[in-house]
Amino acid sequence: MKRSRIIELLARKMAGEATPNELEELNGLIESFPDSVYYDEVLQQIWMNNEKEAEDYPDLDRIYECHKLKFHEELSIAEQSDEVRGGGQYKNLLRAILALCIIFFAGLFFFSKRNTEVFNTQIIAGKGVRKNVKLPDGTVVWLNADSKLSYNADINQKDVRIVYLTGEAFFDVAHHQSHPFIVRTDKISIKVLGTAFNVKAYPIDKKSVATLLRGSIELSVNERSEQKIILNPSEKFVLEDGKQDVLKMDNQDITLMIEHIVPVSIGGNEYIEEVSWKNNTLVFHNESFEDLKPRLERWFNIRIHLNSQKSKAYRFTGVFKNENIKEALTAMQLIKPFTFNLKAHDVTIY
Repeated sequence: MKRSRIIELLARKMAGEATPNELEELNGLIESFPDSVYYDEVLQQIWMNNEKEAEDYPDLDRIYECHKLKFHEELSIAEQSDEVRGGGQYKNLLRAILALCIIFFAGLFFFSKRNTEVFNTQIIAGKGVRKNVKLPDGTVVWLNADSKLSYNADINQKDVRIVYLTGEAFFDVAHHQSHPFIVRTDKISIKVLGTAFNVKAYPIDKKSVATLLRGSIELSVNERSEQKIILNPSEKFVLEDGKQDVLKMDNQDITLMIEHIVPVSIGGNEYIEEVSWKNNTLVFHNESFEDLKPRLERWFNIRIHLNSQKSKAYRFTGVFKNENIKEALTAMQLIKPFTFNLKAHDVTIY
């Protein structure tokens, strides 16, 4: 796996054991996998602390002696060879292996915690609210209801511009040739230089969707980051949980779809459903009440209780712009027969 090789080469570099070819290989891998800069940072810190506060770290001489007791026969030949080359090489290698173990587990911890620890700035759009913000690097972001965008305040000074999204956002990325822009979510990551695209990744939704309008994006599923998918304009990528009938990667339970964006015609007007929310327009096409429920809840800042199995299966096509929830549900009643009871921020459908 590429990341394992990166960690191995970083450890050899720090131990002074890396050959010129290995250093060249390492630089190429880091360019291909920008996330690996975190491993480098963690290893640098471990190594610096090891130099400054050696008493806090394992005694390598003692570990080496224990190692000899356990593997005496295997090491006898190696020691003879080591005397010819210089006695410090084995200790350097052992030190590199220890650091490799430390960075591996530190990396696992770091990546599991990065979503809450790395970023120092957050923009939050609550339910019923949509926001438009401009990041320090010039990127313009539209944030949909019940969404959160996290990033570092000095993003414009970073070699790799990274943001983390929970929910849905439309990005018009400022072009910087040597500073890629990466959007991370819980399930997918998207890398671009300068383009316009939409990402929908709500935790409660079964689908994660990336929709490209302009430029190109390189997309990967977080658990299989070595596999890249390139989207072209007017294409969208869908990652869906629990579905079995389209495509599976490495025999794992993940379904990927790439589709063309098709505008929908409603009331004589055409809309791009995936990004219409950016213009304060909620568009839905042939959606069941059950699937539409979370979108309505986020859009109108309400809670909906579907108490009728029959109404869950009702399908709707429509457009909402300035309507409130009562007006919206009344309009939907013209399409399918149901009743509702509205109290404050709660709606019960019968």
